[in-house]
Amino acid sequence: MPKAQHIKHEAASKGIAIGYARILTHPGSSFPKYWIADKDIPQEITRFKLAIIKSKQQLSKIKEKLCRFQGKEQIQIIDTHSMLLQDEMLITHAIQNITSRKINAEWALDKAASRLKMAFVDIRDEYFKQRKHDIDYISQRVIKNLTGTAELSIYDIKEKDLIVIANDMSPADIVAFKRERVKGIITSVGGNTSHSAIIARSLELPAMIGAESVMDIIKDGDVVIIDGVKNRIIVNPSKSELADYKKRQAVFEKNKHTLLKEAHLPAITLDNKQMSLVANIELIEETEPSINHGAEGIGLFRTEYLYAGRMDYPSEEEHFEAYKTVLEKMNGRPVTIRTLDIGGDKLFINSDYSEHINPALGLRAIRFCMVERDIFKTQLRALLRASVYGNLRLLIPMISCIEEIRQVKKLIETLKNQLLKENVKVSEKIDLGIMIEIPSAAILAETLAGEVDFFSIGTNDLVQYTLAVDRTNEHVSYLYNLLNPAVIKIIKTTVDAAKTAKIDVTVCGEAAGDPMYLLLFLGLGIESLSMNPISIPRVKKFLRTVKAVDAKMLVDNILKLNSVNEIEKIIFGAANRHLGIFERSKPSKP
Repeated sequence: MPKAQHIKHEAASKGIAIGYARILTHPGSSFPKYWIADKDIPQEITRFKLAIIKSKQQLSKIKEKLCRFQGKEQIQIIDTHSMLLQDEMLITHAIQNITSRKINAEWALDKAASRLKMAFVDIRDEYFKQRKHDIDYISQRVIKNLTGTAELSIYDIKEKDLIVIANDMSPADIVAFKRERVKGIITSVGGNTSHSAIIARSLELPAMIGAESVMDIIKDGDVVIIDGVKNRIIVNPSKSELADYKKRQAVFEKNKHTLLKEAHLPAITLDNKQMSLVANIELIEETEPSINHGAEGIGLFRTEYLYAGRMDYPSEEEHFEAYKTVLEKMNGRPVTIRTLDIGGDKLFINSDYSEHINPALGLRAIRFCMVERDIFKTQLRALLRASVYGNLRLLIPMISCIEEIRQVKKLIETLKNQLLKENVKVSEKIDLGIMIEIPSAAILAETLAGEVDFFSIGTNDLVQYTLAVDRTNEHVSYLYNLLNPAVIKIIKTTVDAAKTAKIDVTVCGEAAGDPMYLLLFLGLGIESLSMNPISIPRVKKFLRTVKAVDAKMLVDNILKLNSVNEIEKIIFGAANRHLGIFERSKPSKP
C-alpha cells in the first residue's frame, strides 16, 4: 500500500470529504491549429457563430436547472459566462483573427481570449485576477463545441464517493456534479476568490482550489481525504487514519446539522450579553442562505462582483436592480453595502492608469472613486434610489482622513438633491459608515466618529497596514498576526472611540467568523460580527457557551502583554477550552 502523503493547503470550502480520486482533463484545452484559404473564411465564421449559439444554449439549460433545484446562488455566475459570449472584444476579435490572419476558429478564439486575459494579468487585486479563469472556462466551452468534444467524462461515471481532481473546473462543471457521487473537489489552479470557490462554498462542497502539486502527486483511484477543517489533503491514508477521519466526518456532519437547526437561536452569552451576527456576501443570491443560517442582516455586501467579468462599467440601472433586490430580500433587516473597493492599476483593459509599483498604497477604493467621479456617482445614485426599498447602510472603504469623509458626504448630498429634483424618492435617513482598515483612521477614530453613523473594522487590511506586512508574501507572512499587541491596541482605540460617540462598530474581516478570536472581540466590547453565512451557526453556538465578563477579564490581561506568543497561548487556550468537539489545533488567518 502506498505511503500516506499530506499536502497542506487552505480550504476554499470547509468540510471533510473522503473518496476515490477521479482525475479529469479538459479536452477543450487542446485543439487544432491550421491556416485557411480566402474562400473558406465565410464558412469558418459561420462555424464559429454556431458554436457560440450552442454554448449559449448549454448555459441556458444549466441556468434552467439551477432555477428548478437548489442552485439559485449560482445563477449570476452563469449569467456572467453568458455575458462573455456576447463580449465584443472576445467575439469581434476572434472573427477578425479568422478574417485577417486566415486561421481556423479554434485558434482565432484562443488568440482573442489571450488578448482579453491580458487585461487581468497586472491587476494585483486577487478577486479580479481570478476573473481571467472565467475567460478560460467560456473559451474551452466554445472550443469543445467547435471540435465536437463531449463534456467532462465525470457526467457518465456511475461510481460513488469520488473526489474530483482537475487542473481547473468551471462553475458550470461543479454545478453539474451529482452530490451523491461527488464528495469533494480539488484543483491545481485558481484561488479562494474564484467563481469555482464561491460555487463550492455555496453548495457546501468541501474544496481545495489552487493546490498546485496535486496533479503530480494524486493518481486515479487513490484514496483521498479533504480535511477542510485543518486545511490539508491526505493521499492514501493508513487504515487507522482513514477510520479516524470517518469518525471525524460523522461528527462534523452531525454538528453541521445541529448547528443549522439552532441557527435562529439568539447570539447571546451565558451572562446575557447580546451580539449581532450578520453576513458577508458577494452575490445577490446569497441573501436567502444568509437568513437560513441565522444572519440578522448583511454586514458587508461587496459590490466588486458587479464590475467583474466585463470590459465596461455597470450602468446605474444594473446597480439599482442589484441593490433593490438585496434590500427587498432582506425584508427590513439592515443591509450594509460597500462602495467599489479595488485598486486602480489597470482596473479595466481601457484604464488610463499605468501599473503601480505598490498598488496597496496607491489609487484604490475611495481614492479611485474620488478620481473617477462618474463611476462613483453612478453607484451612489443607484444606492440612493434603492434606499427606499429597505434598511440601507452605506459603507465607504479605505478612509484615511476626515477630508475624505466630508468630500463623500458632500457628493452624496449633491446627488440626493439631484434625484429629489427629478422626483425620485430617496430614504430620509441612510446610515453612513467607514471601514477602519488604515492605522491613521484608527488613530483618528475619536474625530472620525463624529462624522459617521458606524465603523466597520476590516481586520484583513488593518493587520497588513499596521504591521507593514504583505500577507501574500511568503517571506514575511509569518509576521501577519491579528494577535500582535499593536493590532489589538489599535482595535481597542477604535472600539472605545465608537462607544464614546455612541455609534455602532462591526468587525467584518475573516477573523470575525473564527470562534478562536471570539473571546478577543467580545472582551474588547465589539457587539457585531460580519462573516461568511456558513460560519454564523458555529459562532452562535460558541457564543452561548461563554461569559462576556470572563472575556473582558481575559482581554484586560492580554493588554498588559507585549509578546505575540504569550497572547496566542492565552487566547487560543481559552478558546479551545470552550470549543469542545469543535476544537481546532490551528486558527485560520485573520
